[in-house]
Parts: sequence; C-alpha cells; structure tokens
Amino acid sequence: MKRFDALLVGYYGMHNTGDDMLMAAAAAGARRHLMANNIAATAARGSDVCYALNISAIQSKKQKFRGHDRILKYIAATNSRHIVIGGGSVFHTAKDIRQKLQYLKLAGSNKHCAVGVGLGPFVDSEAERVCADFLNRCDFTGLRDRVSFDIARSIAPNANVALTFDLAPGMSIEPDFVSALAPNRDNAIGVALCPVERFSGDENAELHRNSVIANTLNKLYKQEKFEVRLIDFNGHPDLGDHPVHQDLRQKLKNIPCEIIHYAADPMRAVNQISRLRGILAMRLHAAVFAYLSGTPAIVLNYHPKCHNWCRDIGQSEDFGMDTIDIDGAKLETSLARILADDYTFPQLAIGAAAEKAMSNWSSY
Repeated sequence: MKRFDALLVGYYGMHNTGDDMLMAAAAAGARRHLMANNIAATAARGSDVCYALNISAIQSKKQKFRGHDRILKYIAATNSRHIVIGGGSVFHTAKDIRQKLQYLKLAGSNKHCAVGVGLGPFVDSEAERVCADFLNRCDFTGLRDRVSFDIARSIAPNANVALTFDLAPGMSIEPDFVSALAPNRDNAIGVALCPVERFSGDENAELHRNSVIANTLNKLYKQEKFEVRLIDFNGHPDLGDHPVHQDLRQKLKNIPCEIIHYAADPMRAVNQISRLRGILAMRLHAAVFAYLSGTPAIVLNYHPKCHNWCRDIGQSEDFGMDTIDIDGAKLETSLARILADDYTFPQLAIGAAAEKAMSNWSSY
C-alpha cells in the first residue's frame, strides 16, 4: 500500500463545503509545516474534492462489510508518518475518539496534531475520559474556542494544548482564496441554512423559521428590489440543505430566487458569498466565508460553535440571533440595516484572524 507523509482525519468527502475548506486548510498546513507531499484523507475513493486538492482518499466507495472503512483507516494510519486531525467539532463520543487515538498509536512517528478543533459537548463521562487520553497522547492540540480550551485544561492539565482558532481564516492568505473573491457585488441577498431540526424530529421548527425568514424577505422586497440566492453548503443526497432551501424558495412570493447547488470546490462558495450584499448564515462556514470576504452577515446561531465564532470575532449582537424562536422583528431590522449599508462589521481584523488560524501550526 502507498505510504503517506500525513493522514488527514475528519468528516471529509461528504459533500460539505465547510469541511471541504477545513480539509484544504489542513492540507496546506501539513505541506507547509510537516513538509508533507503525499497526503491522504479519511474520505471515500473517487471524492471530487480530494481529487481537486491532490489528496488520496483512502476509504471505500461502498463498504463491503461492517467495519470495512475502519480497517482501511487503520491501514492508512499504519502507512502514514503523521496524523493531522484538522478542524471541526470532532470530539463527542467515546467510540469516535478511541478511533482517533488508535490512529496516533499506529502511525510512524510521534509527531501528531489536532488543529482548529472543538471539544464537546461530550455524550457521557466515558467520552470525556477517552478525550483526556487522546489529549495526553497527541503531540499538540489547537483548540478553536475558549470553551474547548477550558475543557481541555480541565480534563488533561498536562497535555500540550493551546487556544488557537478555526482553521479556515488561514486560507485567506492563500492565492486560490484571494483569486476567488469577486471584484464587484450583485444586488443579491444570500441564505445558507442547515436542516438541524429535521434530524432531531422537530421539522415544524424548521418550517416556522423558514416562514419567518420568508416573511422578512417578502416584506423588505416590497421596499427595495433584490435577488435571493440560497446556497447549499451540504450537498449530501439525504442529509443536505437542498430540501430546506426548496421549502424557503416556495415561500418567497415574487422575489427572483435561485438555489446554488453544492460544488466540490469551497472556493466557489467563497466567490458566491463575496458577490452578495449580505447573507443570512446558519451554516457556520457560510458565516466564516462572509467574514473573510467582507460580506455583511446575520449569523443564525443553532450550535455553541456558532456562538463561539461570533464571540471570538466580535460579531455585533445586532447581527446575530438564535434560530430557536427566531426574532422576526430583529431579523427585519438587521437585514434592513444591511440593505441601507448600515452594517456593523466584526471587531476582529481579518489579518488578525488569519494569524490566529496560523497559530495552530506555529504553536505546534
């Protein structure tokens, strides 16, 4: 089997734009700081995004038996020098964390890292205990938010951990990112939603939120004309964003509207968002891309990671709100301000965010 300089571990190759960007950032860091040329990732063979990034995908297109992919991951770890767990909220369950710990034990060196990651919420005390074992075993862990850092310090006080940042802002200095930014903005408002309630059995909450968003857009459109672009960040056929965007499009009355389908190139989403006058961003990395492209964003928080991001960049409270019981009046006021060019940009400078993201590697 082919040997690799680094194995990237994460939720990769699953038609998720945010994870695609995290993989790109992890690969860039591995090439720059680990001198890794031959890189593999825990994604299914034939993954378009892996092909585009010149990364080997080591999982099967279709499992032949239960545990098939786990065996392939362990074989790849055995044939890899370094393990890089790159970005995301990937430490929740004992079973999953044990697998990551096993990768470290199988790989060819002791120089492994988890960078730009979030910890918790743990499903039980066993997951917390196994996470402590992982932190103590890993050469370096960069935590993307203060809550995760405090958890790490609490459960593994002697581990080599640091408060760093989300990986994605580090891509803002890469030529591909810079060239993806649009030179001009269109008269369009973007929306990037996540069907999280549907998977928890509360589809009515999703439909209610869509009604509030649609009512707001319909009302403001009567005052000022604009297009609406619904951006599928997750293009998975069963778990993706298309159904929730399709429902919203049906609720928009006379507004010109299109759904922008998932593409296996995160820079395409960067380009699309950089064209907008503003965006309603429920997907975390839709908010991240908006921030990095200077696009006004109303962040619709559905998870602690969204709140952490808003806090860490100094997002104005006027342009952030919870998706649970979404405040229609506040949404209307916030979006009207964006349309009137009265947006309050986050306090953290983009350059400073890039430096924080790169600290995942400089600390290592």
